[in-house]
Amino acid sequence: MKPGSTLLLVFIASLLLACGCTQLAPATIPVSPAGQAPATSLAIKEYVDNAALFAQQQGRPTALAAFNNRTGPFVTGDVYIYALDYDGNALALPFQPGEVGTNFLTKTDAAGKPYTAIEIQLVRSGGGYILYRYPHPGDNSPGRLKISYVRPVDDTYWIGAGIYTSEDRLVDPALRQFGTEAKTWAAENGREKAAAEFNNLKGSFIRGDLYIFAYDYNGTVLSWPYRPDQIGVNRRNETDPAGTHHIQAMIDAARNGSGMVDYYSVNPLTNRTELKISYVTDVDGTWFIGAGRYVEPGPVILGA
Repeated sequence: MKPGSTLLLVFIASLLLACGCTQLAPATIPVSPAGQAPATSLAIKEYVDNAALFAQQQGRPTALAAFNNRTGPFVTGDVYIYALDYDGNALALPFQPGEVGTNFLTKTDAAGKPYTAIEIQLVRSGGGYILYRYPHPGDNSPGRLKISYVRPVDDTYWIGAGIYTSEDRLVDPALRQFGTEAKTWAAENGREKAAAEFNNLKGSFIRGDLYIFAYDYNGTVLSWPYRPDQIGVNRRNETDPAGTHHIQAMIDAARNGSGMVDYYSVNPLTNRTELKISYVTDVDGTWFIGAGRYVEPGPVILGA
């Protein structure tokens, strides 16, 4: 759905309610055009925003009944609306009806991430994206990678919806190529010269919101172009706003050669804390580099 379409729906709905002409029926707010599942970061946010608008207009009982209907308008392929309260109690899970009423607050995914606790943090700040592993409606696997957008409906409950994805989708060829170029340059020019170039805001490794960061295996910062005050600082025990030991996760991934790490970080172009998915790679066994993309509402493709 295009951004203008969402604004038009909100405007029309406001006019109808203001004049007292009618109430919107469950199917009159299209969650996804022509039954097409959302596949981008903007589309999944719009999907959830439309469902929140419906819930606010129709009331909680009607909304939860609609969200729990696995053949209703709020299920599109393997994308569906789920709802929980602020204590972590499940209110709507169309593909897991037996879990409705269960408390998810202390549940963790297959990688140990307390996803519901993080979602509630995001919701309390207005909304945001989260990457985690969750069972797919079509199989019994312990969990596939999924990016969800969550937001409040009111002060009693919140909703979300997610797109199942993969590491190859999240770490796209352009991001891998950027990391490969930086690694090759570092190997040819040495750590000191490479770190200086990576820290240069006018250098060849600043490309939009993409930049190279570097650490040694003790967790000491070697390059972070937007935070020169952190150069030389040991951050091994640092956590992101969600409590994730992301530097240690980077070290672990790099020691295996390369890998993907997700965490929350301040986007230097927007000055907002956003989900970031980075690809890190070892350079020579003594230090590693990485680069990542921020997940924010936009055309970033998350699913097939």
